[in-house]
Amino acid sequence: MAQRAGAIAIPDGGFRRIEILRLSSLGDVVLALPVVHALAAAFPSAHLRFWVKEEFADAVRFDPAIAHVRSLDPDARRIEDLISMSAEMEASDLIVDLHRSVRTRVLTWRQKAPILSAPSYRLRRGRWVRARWSGPAPVPSALERYAQALASLGVTPTASPRLACGDAAEQWAADWMTQWSPATAPIVCCPAAHHFTKRWPQEHWIALDRSLAALGRPRLYLSLARERRSLPELSQHVESAADARWCSEPLARMAALVSHAAGAVTNDTGLMHVAAARGARVVALFGSTSPVLGFAPAGAGHIVLCRNEPCQPCTLHGRTECPLSHFRCMRELQPAQVLTAVEKVLSPRVPESDTP
Repeated sequence: MAQRAGAIAIPDGGFRRIEILRLSSLGDVVLALPVVHALAAAFPSAHLRFWVKEEFADAVRFDPAIAHVRSLDPDARRIEDLISMSAEMEASDLIVDLHRSVRTRVLTWRQKAPILSAPSYRLRRGRWVRARWSGPAPVPSALERYAQALASLGVTPTASPRLACGDAAEQWAADWMTQWSPATAPIVCCPAAHHFTKRWPQEHWIALDRSLAALGRPRLYLSLARERRSLPELSQHVESAADARWCSEPLARMAALVSHAAGAVTNDTGLMHVAAARGARVVALFGSTSPVLGFAPAGAGHIVLCRNEPCQPCTLHGRTECPLSHFRCMRELQPAQVLTAVEKVLSPRVPESDTP
């Protein structure tokens, strides 16, 4: 006889095939991993399939709990393509939609299997951006929201995300570090971001780099190649530094390198979540966004630096320019403050969370 958990009936022997949907973006996909691992632990015989956009597939491709990654190519995301793909879910007996986008609704609309979804808190996030005067409460973290999707199963994800890179990437990173051979474990720096208003200014990164160099700390910069080209002054500075390197490799390789680092400094981007999921203590720099929207790095020992300007957050995702032209949220976040935070996360004793 099937067991019941809330409104969801659990078949005898557990679920056979579970679909998990989180198509984008990189950070959201990483933050979905605790749900994957909780389902794998609760239903060890289940065949877990993860649906994701191809450009983010390496965040889940090497996870041993995932039996199959269904990646969506850029040329196959039209409505008619998604309707055709949805037939692949017909043999499933549980669907977990952590995205709740138009695309995932199209993929799941005609499925007979139970569909679990995570609350979005869109209205509350919108109030933070457009109606801060109304005094909204902080949005629950993405980990908390995703965990709520499994509440009716009696399954509770508790661990922080842990990202697997695969043996090939781990070996590549070990060889790369051996070839570089820095005097001590480097500080990972992630200076890029898709949106301008999430980027700490180049001159601040250069000032921080000089301070870390003076302390004898090697620096390892990670970004996509096109992102590096958007940071010419910083790139030139790093190129001329004897104890700094810049790596622009596929995601799995860059993530593997993080395991060789002493800590990380990042903007509010996907690599912030990757660094935390690889075990690094992160100093996270928030500009036009804010941790009140629920996307601070997950886990213990991180420090979030956010000035909490009256106009902050001004967006959910980022902007091409500051709407008020002053960009104080990032320009007035000083290198000396970031350096102090870096020294703090590198110390043997660090608080479980620190959000000035």
